[in-house]
Order: sequence, then C-alpha cells, then structure tokens
Amino acid sequence: MPSKKVSEDNRTAVLTVEVTPDEFKQSLQAAHRKNANHFQVPGFRKGRAPYPIVVRHYGESMLYDDALEFALPKAYQEALAEQEIAPFSDPRFDVKEIGGDVGLVFEVSVALKPEVTLGVYEGVEAYRPPVEVDDEDVDEKIEAARERVSRLVPVTDRPAKDGDKVMLDYEGFLDGVAFEGGAATGHELEIGSDSFIPGFEDGLIGHNTGDEFDLPLTFPEEYHADDLAGKDVIFHVKIHDIHVKELPAVDDEFVRDVSETADTLAEYREEIRNDLSKEKSEQAASAFEQNIIDVIVANSQIELSDLIVEDEVDNAMERQQQQFSMYGLNFSDFLKYSGKTIHDYRTEQAKKSRKLIESAWVIETIREKEIERFEVSEEEFNEALQETAEKNGVSVEVFREQYLKTEHDLEHFRHDQEGKKLLDWLREVSVVTDVPPEPEEEQENDED
Repeated sequence: MPSKKVSEDNRTAVLTVEVTPDEFKQSLQAAHRKNANHFQVPGFRKGRAPYPIVVRHYGESMLYDDALEFALPKAYQEALAEQEIAPFSDPRFDVKEIGGDVGLVFEVSVALKPEVTLGVYEGVEAYRPPVEVDDEDVDEKIEAARERVSRLVPVTDRPAKDGDKVMLDYEGFLDGVAFEGGAATGHELEIGSDSFIPGFEDGLIGHNTGDEFDLPLTFPEEYHADDLAGKDVIFHVKIHDIHVKELPAVDDEFVRDVSETADTLAEYREEIRNDLSKEKSEQAASAFEQNIIDVIVANSQIELSDLIVEDEVDNAMERQQQQFSMYGLNFSDFLKYSGKTIHDYRTEQAKKSRKLIESAWVIETIREKEIERFEVSEEEFNEALQETAEKNGVSVEVFREQYLKTEHDLEHFRHDQEGKKLLDWLREVSVVTDVPPEPEEEQENDED
C-alpha cells in the first residue's frame, strides 16, 4: 500500500496514501456484508441481493462511508509504519479519490513529537506574589462565618426591602399570553441578588406579605431568548412571606459556635489570620512555580504542531460538556448565556491549551536531560506512596491494589514523583523577584 510524505512543517506530517482498486473493493464488499439486511432489491429476498446487484441498484457511493471505516485505519497504520512515524495527535483525513475503479487516495495529517530546544532554566528570575494578610481579609472571613450561621426571621410589621428574602409565585405574560419558562410557585428570592431581569426585584420592594400585583417590565435587548429580547411583558406576582436575615453578634459566644479551637474573639482572629497566611503562601508558591515555567518557556524554542492543540481543545470541550450534562445543560446553552460563539471559545481555549502543553513539554525535556538529578530512590518512592495513600484515606496496600495494578501504573506514578522533585528543585534554584510579569498580549489565533 504505497504512501509518501508530502510535507513536514511545524511538526505536522502530511502523507498521501493510495489503496489499490482491488484492495478497496474488498472494503466495499465488507460494507455490503455489514449492511446486507438494509438492502431491498426487487427479485431478491431482503438481505440476499449480491454485491454487484446492490451496487447497480443503489449506486456504489451508498457503501463509501462504511467502506472508509474498513479501509482508512488499516491503510493509515501501514503508512505510519512505512514512513516510520510515531503520531502525537489524532489523524485528519482528506479523501482525494474514491471508487471501485480508482481505489482510494487520501491525505492524512498527523502531529509529530514536539521539539524543544531549552534555553536557560537554572537560576532564572521569577515573580513570587507577596503574602499579606490584613484586617480586612480577617473581617471578610468573619462575615462569611456570620452568614453561615445566620437565621431567617419572619417580617410582619413592614413591607419588603432590599436584602429581604421573599417567597412568591409569579407568571409572565407577553401580549396577554403566558410565555415558556416565565412562571414558578413558591420561589424563594433574595431582593438585590440580581438573579432576575432588571426591575423585577426592585418591583417587590414596598409590597407586603399577601400582596398580589402586576409588574410591567421590559426584557434586555441582549436577552438569551430571542423571542423575549427587548419585549414588554407583565409579571403577575403574589408574595407569600417575607424574611429578613439575622446575623449573630461578633462575640465570644459566636466564636464558640463557629470554631472548634478558639474560645475568644482574639483567638479566633488569630486562627483566621494563620489559616489565610497558609492559604496565601500556597497560592504564592503555585504562582511562583508557574512564573518560573513561563520564563523557561520564553527562554526556549518550542516547535509544536497545531494538531496537538486542536486535540486538547476538543478534549476540553468534551470535559466541559460532561460537567454541563450533570446539571441538565449542554454546550450550546453555555455559549448562549456567555455571549460567545464556538469560534470565540475555541480561540480562548487554544491559547490556554498551548500554554499548558508547552509548559508540560519544557518540564519533560528538563527531566529527560537531568534524569540522574531527579531519579526517585526506592525510599523516596515508598514515602510518596505512603503520603498519597494517606491523602486518599486508604492503606498503602489498598492504594497499590486500586491504582497501581500494572507496570504502566507504577511507571506513571514514579514519573509523577520525578516531576514533583524537578519542580521542587526549580523553586529552590530560581531567584525571587518582586517585579510582576508583563500581562500577556492578546494574540489572534486561527484555531477554529
């Protein structure tokens, strides 16, 4: 099965592959056998019409899609072997010729292994954010704790005001007709939460428990539902009850309710300060690490196929869709609510994906170059195993049985520990600077 390399540019190989007419006919016949029961030809029992008769009756092109499923993978794998190519992306196929008389001719594009030429990576200067905890940070945490233990108190002596929680029924009408998605009963709403269209929550202010009234509003021009965007509507509203949030006083009694270790307000503030300091220190260390990698990437030359980036964008979209599906949403809903097109999303995601991939390959290149420095001893391996098992709440034996079943699993775990050792080393040898990096410039990306 002849193949030839047409081009190799930016770590993307393009091959032309030919499948002879005799070989492709075998795929056409396999497609016929697969779909035999779907063909009904006069004079033959269903599923019994031979290949030549089916082709004459339906046309050969009826079999092309299934024939390609048989022919392409085999021809692609043979072309890779012939050209001695190890692919680093999913293949992109482009059929040039197809038919029982001409066979199959297609082009396939595939990414090659990225090439990294390292620049300076030991002792680079990188920004580490300062770790500062002020009284406002502590106060914010205390307010959050007050919110968690707050209680709702019924309001009976005044109308609703900003910040109240109301339970209400509502139904929206457009030109006197109720519109889809515009009604609810027993809905709880906090006035001022901006969870409804502009004017709805403000329209509740001044009304009392038991009030029933009409609320004329106009939907925003940019509303996600085109049939309602910019339209004048009327909501019929009934308020069932009004509650106000009552926050506890900040005193020692409150502290004993929200803290397991502190007994006084002073102790509680110190506890919060220590927790915030630890949290911000971890964030600063993470930012420092990424800034080190960014500097090393900038110092290096990286040849990376766009196909690898495209694959990662597709994977990111698939992961995003899986998350949305848990909430009964789909990707098109997300795009509609965010005001983005699929091109916008892919362009943004391509930039993020390229940065992640370049960072990963630079780190891997350093690891391979300095393999002796970052080799993990058996003692270090067992310590990491013990620590990881404890984090997962299981014994080492159970962790091995569940997560390290094969040699590949063990090698992957060891590889991860080498990577952590490398990053620890980079943090140790890099120089901290208090100069923040320049903001990344927005760049046009043709990713589509």
